[in-house]
Amino acid sequence: MVRAIDAQQVILQSSMVEKIQQIQQQNPDMQQRYFALHLSEQDRLLREKVVQTEESEKAAIKEKEERESNRKRKEQHAKDNSEQSAASEERESAEEGGHINIKV
Repeated sequence: MVRAIDAQQVILQSSMVEKIQQIQQQNPDMQQRYFALHLSEQDRLLREKVVQTEESEKAAIKEKEERESNRKRKEQHAKDNSEQSAASEERESAEEGGHINIKV
């Protein structure tokens, strides 16, 4: 069953069709903008994450180096103290036999 086209009805619906087509044309643009915005936000977050990771790694390395230097400093201090005590003992033992005090 074929019907004749009613021109008046087609003209009335043409404005609705135009609006729908306009929305369909604008929608991909909006989707593209949203997608581009979303990608740029993800990129920014990834860059921040990389910077934070680098900073935390640098902090961890610095902390490790400080602990190592403190440990070496303590070892050196202990070594110096033991050398000083050994040297003072040697001086004391050398001084003890050097003079004889005789009182009559």
